[in-house]
This record gives sequence, structure tokens and C-alpha cells, in this order.
Amino acid sequence: MYFTLTYNGRVAILLLHKRNSCSGDSDNSTKKEKAVNTKIPVRLRKEPLIEAVWEVRFTSDKQNVADLLPGLIYQAIPGRYPNIVRLPVADIPAPIAERDPNLRYVPKIRLEGDNQAIQIGEHVISLSCRRPYSGWKGFSADIRNLIAVGRETGLINHLDRFSLKYIDLIQLVQPPNLSVLNIDLKLGGHPVTKQPVQLRTEIIEKGLIHIIQVVLPAEVSLPGDATSSEGVLLDIDTIASFKEGGSWGDVEKRLDMAHSASKKIFFDLLTSESIARLEPEYPE
Repeated sequence: MYFTLTYNGRVAILLLHKRNSCSGDSDNSTKKEKAVNTKIPVRLRKEPLIEAVWEVRFTSDKQNVADLLPGLIYQAIPGRYPNIVRLPVADIPAPIAERDPNLRYVPKIRLEGDNQAIQIGEHVISLSCRRPYSGWKGFSADIRNLIAVGRETGLINHLDRFSLKYIDLIQLVQPPNLSVLNIDLKLGGHPVTKQPVQLRTEIIEKGLIHIIQVVLPAEVSLPGDATSSEGVLLDIDTIASFKEGGSWGDVEKRLDMAHSASKKIFFDLLTSESIARLEPEYPE
């Protein structure tokens, strides 16, 4: 069967192929206990990341924020995001989009530049970075730059939440299976390792919500790339909410913490063998 996912309106088409059952899925092969990794790499030489997305959701006392912000951001960051794309939601009447919870946080305008893009809606701003990933140092610098621009516009009064989403494709074994992840999944005593899986769950810790999705098998086609890649899709969306309305300063204070928590979840979900095959680099 075919399953399409669109991340922030621009990234991937996933094709879930229904496979014949494999006799090897239910064998009595020796189990390897999967320990949680305690040492976290600085980076991976074989980067599995498809896209990283920072997003902030807000409410504003001003009207038509989605119409005003793109021009202000474009002027504040000249030349970085030269292409302006009007998205389909921009054609939906504002009163309808405001009342529909499925449309409230959908962006209307996208500013594109190289492998990054800023998306803007009436209650949302996001910054995405597609492969090749610039690394947290570079990506977080661009996030903080966008935060500074958002603060200076004066259009955004109350921040409701921000999030960091990392979408990775693990391609270490073919055909893809769950042995690359620190997951032991059974249904009625039947192990699930090679069969098609769509899994979604949440982990709550230290004021953060990690929404984790696993898709097996997943075939990913990136825009502008004629080839596709197949593997296990791992999607981690880390959300930090503000109970009574946060500030841009609150986002900056918690940004690195949210990234570190998301990174730990990612490496906890990989087996030691998978990490080794992705060629990790550790701090000296």
C-alpha cells in the first residue's frame, strides 16, 4: 500500500510496500539484549537525517500577521531566502482557517533558500533544514536569528509552544527491519521485526513531550532528487509548552535543553550496533 506524508508541506513521499510474510520473522533466533546508550556522540559521519524543523506557535493581538511577517523577515535576512512561495492555505478565507483546528497552524507563505526554508502562518513560524544538515551549531544560530527578527517585529505577543522535529531514515539493513532500533515489539507473543509497522507513542519527561513515530518500511523521495531511499523512518517531535504564554526569551533559554533531550531520545532508540555503523564521533 502507498502512504504519503508531507512534512511542513515540502519534504517526503513515503511508500509503504505490503510485503509477503517472511518465515524468518517468527523463528527462535537468539535474542540480543538491547541496552540504552549512555555515551552520546557529537555527530555521525553517516548522517541519517532527512530534515530538522524548529517551530513556534503563538497568538497575537495583531491581525493579518501571516500577511505582514513574510515581508519583514525577508527584509531582515536579505538574500538568504530569495524564493517566496504562496501555499494553498493562503487561499482559504481567514475566518474559516481560524475556526478550523486542522488549519489554524498550517503555514500560508514559505521563504526558500538552498536547503532551508521559513514557513509562516497566522499562528505559526517554522524553520526547516533538509539534508545536508548544517549541524546543531549552525541550525541553532539560524533559529536564534529568526527569534531575534520575530521579537523585533512586535507582532507576536504570546508564545504557546515551540518544538524541534527530527526526521531520520535508518538504512543499515536491507530489507529494512526493526533490528536497527532499540525496540522489542510483539503482538500476542508474535515478534514483529520485518512486517510493515506504523507506530506512534509519546514520552513525557522534564516538562517536554516527545512524540515518536516509527514507519517500516519507508521509501523517501526528496524534492529535486530522482532517486529514492528505503529504510526505517524515525520521527521525533519534541514539544515545550508554556502554560501562561511564553516569551522569545523563554524559547531561547530552553532551546538547547530541548535539543539535548531530543538527541538523547534518538540515540536511546538506536542499538549500539546501529550507532557504530553510522560512524559516530565522540567529544575528546
